[in-house]
Amino acid sequence: MAAQSTTTANTTATARTAAEKTLTDGIGSVATSFEENLGRVQSLNETFLDAAKLSGTLTLDTYDKALTSVLDYNRSMASAAKFDWVTTLVDAQASLVQGLSAAATTAAREALR
Repeated sequence: MAAQSTTTANTTATARTAAEKTLTDGIGSVATSFEENLGRVQSLNETFLDAAKLSGTLTLDTYDKALTSVLDYNRSMASAAKFDWVTTLVDAQASLVQGLSAAATTAAREALR
């Protein structure tokens, strides 16, 4: 009976050791997998951020070109009117809009850095 009790104790200890090793290996595997996935997510976030910055910069460039085009058109229409006061008024308005736009786009470009 004592031999059977010793065998049962040895079997229990071996099973416990195997279970602890399996658990430790599993935790290590999960931790490694987590670290690998975290690296992938960080890389993806950096790629997304770079793309968003590029998109924002392109949007601001397009806005600047469109605004310049509209203001140039307004100025040409004012000069075609052949009234000095209209040309003066449109030039003042265009200068104001360009100044405000330059301040806003400069701030936006700084935010994109």
